Amino acid sequence: MSSSIELPGWPQLSDEDVEAAVAALRSNRLVGLRNGTVEEFESALAAGQGVGHAVAVSTGTAAVHLALHALDVGPGDEVIVPAHTFIGSASPVTYLGARPVFADVTPDTHCLDPDSVKSLITEHTKAIVAVHINGCAADMEALCAVGAEAGVPVVEDMAQALGTEIGGRPVGGFGDLACVSLFEQKVITSGGEGGAVLTNNPEYAERVRRLRSHGEGPIEGRPGLIWAHEVGYNYRLTTVQAAVGLSQHARLGAMVEARRRNAAYLSERLAGVEGLELPVEPEGTVHAFWKYVVRAVPGEGRPAAAEIAATLRSRGVPVLLRYPFPLHKQPAFAEHNDVSLPVAERLSEELLALPSHPALTEEHLGHIADEVRKAVAG
Repeated sequence: MSSSIELPGWPQLSDEDVEAAVAALRSNRLVGLRNGTVEEFESALAAGQGVGHAVAVSTGTAAVHLALHALDVGPGDEVIVPAHTFIGSASPVTYLGARPVFADVTPDTHCLDPDSVKSLITEHTKAIVAVHINGCAADMEALCAVGAEAGVPVVEDMAQALGTEIGGRPVGGFGDLACVSLFEQKVITSGGEGGAVLTNNPEYAERVRRLRSHGEGPIEGRPGLIWAHEVGYNYRLTTVQAAVGLSQHARLGAMVEARRRNAAYLSERLAGVEGLELPVEPEGTVHAFWKYVVRAVPGEGRPAAAEIAATLRSRGVPVLLRYPFPLHKQPAFAEHNDVSLPVAERLSEELLALPSHPALTEEHLGHIADEVRKAVAG
């Protein structure tokens, strides 16, 4: 097979997605409170994740921000966040004037390490952000136990994990709140950007609804009037975005099934490759495989992950290093640069994300696997 084979990109919106967006535009009801399309999308998300409430917002980062705000995170507080994740899991902590405290991750799942979290809890800890990285389930039983013992709420960052399950239950209902991302490359999208906050707590849900729209809400005893109960934000999702999200959500199961099928195919084709560690699926969980992440195991004579990635890109395979800079080593969090988190730091030099999205066929995947084998062999 030629190394010049062209791989399809992601996302790929369907005709139904486009038609839903057009219908929403023609409705002339584009944004606002009590919006039927937005509410329908929220109901679908809540039902799909098995939670009582879903509040649609403008981005996944906004979802984390609002979830932490609903927990009254503020100046003087600390929030524990994994160092191996996207910055949107941590930056909202600083928006609220609080301090992120970076924890290490486990070497197999790359998710938040409960032991690391436990060692970092202080009297100032206000929340724990548990990220289901790449679609792999974090150890929510252990993390929630650590939080419960310390009286600290847990926020699930499931930006990469629609379709992920633990013990037959979808993620999103294990913590006190959960945060969804609908960015264009995620498992499903609402047309480029979007997000949601999930919770079983009606008080949290009501506060997030208010905060996403300037803190405004009804005035008791004054029908039809609203005022700002507190200072909030403009984090609303539009009707067009909700319409696309609703259309995509109807195919969520099929898209996750395709990702899992593609991941299984890659694992079969890459099994036994010396110097390559394949992704794990913890027992009793369902991995959504938003990213298929492999580890280039260091060894004498073996190419490093960066070299493998460069080789693959030169052959037309769009491979990326997976979080090559842990959050605590980046300029935005300079005060943490001296912190030592050995697993996150090691993984930053060893992980590669291979293409595995639903638009890829077995022919594409076979080509990817062949090229990976050659690149790893040097």
